[in-house]
Amino acid sequence: MSLVSITLISIVFLSLLPHTPKAYGPLNYACCVKYTRTPLPFGVIAGFIEQSSLEVCRIDAIIFITQKNKKICASIEDQWVRAALAHLRSKIAKLENKASLRLTTAGPNSVIQTNTTNSP
Repeated sequence: MSLVSITLISIVFLSLLPHTPKAYGPLNYACCVKYTRTPLPFGVIAGFIEQSSLEVCRIDAIIFITQKNKKICASIEDQWVRAALAHLRSKIAKLENKASLRLTTAGPNSVIQTNTTNSP
């Protein structure tokens, strides 16, 4: 076989191999490229993710995830976005407080001592 034949066969064979996606970064990562200006009702928001322009994507954004797993891009500069984030953070804080209360509450077999002295 000639060198040209071997080269052509090698090129065809290598082009049939699947390319490694790790070499190109996370291909399934979708970046926000524009914002919605329409406020979302708070009841449809299930959570959020922060997108930073310092990472893979070009703009800073808040990505709201709806209860139907739809992703909505919004700007942190919008008042409705800041209000929604504040509401979500307060819900998280309440859940964390409830969880810590459950951890510190005495169980059914615990003895709770109280001060029963009467003050004049």
